Amino acid sequence: MSRRFRLALAAILLTAAVIRIYRLDHFSFGLDEVMEGFWVRGTWKFFWRALRFDAVHPPLDYLVNRFVEALHPDEWLRRIPAVLWGIGTVWAVAVLAARRLGELVGLTAAALLAVAPFHVRYSQEYRPYAIGLFFLCVSMVALDKFLQRPSWPRLLTLFVLCLATAYSLYLAAVVLGIAALALLVEDALTADRERRTAARWFLIWSPSFAFALWLAYLPWWPVVLEAARRPAPVPPEPLTIHRAGQVLSFFAFAPKDGWPFRPGTAMYVALALVGLILAARRRGARFLAVWVVAGFAVIEVLGRLHPHWYGTRRYLPAGLALSILAALPTAALLQRRVTRVVGAALLAGCVFFGARGLSVYFREGRADWRTLARFVESQAAPSERIFTENQYAQLCLAYYLVGPDWLYESMEKTGTPSRDIANLEGEAVRLTWAWKPGQRAWLVLAGEPPMADLRRRTESLPAFAFPKAEGAVLHRLDPERREDILTAR
Repeated sequence: MSRRFRLALAAILLTAAVIRIYRLDHFSFGLDEVMEGFWVRGTWKFFWRALRFDAVHPPLDYLVNRFVEALHPDEWLRRIPAVLWGIGTVWAVAVLAARRLGELVGLTAAALLAVAPFHVRYSQEYRPYAIGLFFLCVSMVALDKFLQRPSWPRLLTLFVLCLATAYSLYLAAVVLGIAALALLVEDALTADRERRTAARWFLIWSPSFAFALWLAYLPWWPVVLEAARRPAPVPPEPLTIHRAGQVLSFFAFAPKDGWPFRPGTAMYVALALVGLILAARRRGARFLAVWVVAGFAVIEVLGRLHPHWYGTRRYLPAGLALSILAALPTAALLQRRVTRVVGAALLAGCVFFGARGLSVYFREGRADWRTLARFVESQAAPSERIFTENQYAQLCLAYYLVGPDWLYESMEKTGTPSRDIANLEGEAVRLTWAWKPGQRAWLVLAGEPPMADLRRRTESLPAFAFPKAEGAVLHRLDPERREDILTAR
């Protein structure tokens, strides 16, 4: 890599770091982050039992965060590992694209990813997505380096990185297998004799490499198989043009999931489509076309075979490569003097739309349960019971009102939590025995699923709105209103 490339990449990485550190503590954890915060506490026995019970993600990110807990961190510090993984991913994308497609493509791809709202979000989230994307991209860099100059240390490095990907994020490991196989096949047919020989050797021995990964993954295989046998919690999400538009918008400049298709998205999608055509025709870039197309297709098929709670984030390992595809035509325009202005305008447009999406994300892109928790703490006496309409609200409120040890203490019965937070599971009848006569209590309506009967019965009670806490409404249950609420129809 040239000195100019290294300096430019350093500037891009610094920009990516500033964006990802900005307002790092502005939002509270969401439910998924709250659960990770609960599970990394307590004893090692509780930790492993919780991860095996959940089985939604492999354990590596949880292990990293459990060791961070030894520092007794504030909330912003808990998010620092995700920030580092995110910055590392920008670096790995730049290096991979530069090695295969040229330094200008690498820098352009890094710039696009640095300001991509979807990647900034998951580089600030206390979840395994950032670490999974990092190891996916670094594994691809390690594979490319091995094919350039094979050696046993490089092969061992590749093995460790692939294993780390599998222990970080299931779908990242699946997409890594797709992208790596595509790169190997492409290089097995290249004119470069050394690369061709190395790629063919690796393909011949790939069953042994895969078997070694399988052996190293044996401790976690029972968890994966158990999760696969569980009944699907939801039906598969229907395939619609509307959903496709939301997915594309998410990987363009949308500040959050579910954002509609807009002009900025159309520009980015057009760049990615041109990049897809260029990649299919350009030597060294064809694996990118397979990475994106086959990656999205396989993730969609897996999501239909065993549906889970839908979120566009499931496509992250495939969608990440869109930044390289969009960089291909942009860099091609920047390279030619006659089209340089057009290329610069397109790049500036991407940065502009990315910055606009980020401004919305940093302002309102995520929830904040801390305001509700602080209000409850100031208004409700420790002896007063707090009810929630569902477990979603119970867990989020308990994390900030009682603390990250609440779940461990509740499940292991190691002590009495400082606050009594009870989940009504949407059944108003539970109030008949849970809400003691003559005592004031509180009710939090928030999260999913909303319970119509409970909300109807309590709509006339004194209410305090907390829109930042996912539209939460806090009702004060005054003793004199008890009979009216319990007998209401």
